[in-house]
Amino acid sequence: MTVATAGIGLAVSGYLTAVHYTTTVTLACSATGTINCEKVTSSPQSELAGVPVAVWGVGYFAVAIALCLPGAWASRSRWVRYARVATVVTGILMVLRLIYAELFQIDAICLWCTAVHVATFAMFGAVVVANALATTPRSHG
Repeated sequence: MTVATAGIGLAVSGYLTAVHYTTTVTLACSATGTINCEKVTSSPQSELAGVPVAVWGVGYFAVAIALCLPGAWASRSRWVRYARVATVVTGILMVLRLIYAELFQIDAICLWCTAVHVATFAMFGAVVVANALATTPRSHG
């Protein structure tokens, strides 16, 4: 589930990156009212350290895919587990910041961004649950 969810996030982030850097790709979303992807994706909050948030999203989801491949889940290395948890925690913190920006600073919501937020929340939930189940002592009854 986590690889598929990260794949969705990667695809949407890739689309938003393409929209940002090209004039031939049109942003398929309303450009007026509360749902206004153009307003969100062109706002000052759409960049972090001078890099579009969508580009950060591509990198984030690429790392998440690598950490959620079956081989990574099967790894006994605690560093892989820590890296996976740190990645999804970082992702959820960024999403919370972006949701705050949409609601209280930009005053508009981007549906494409919302899809990325949902994918990030789903990955976070799946990783947290999987880690909790993996560390829960089992009875040998």
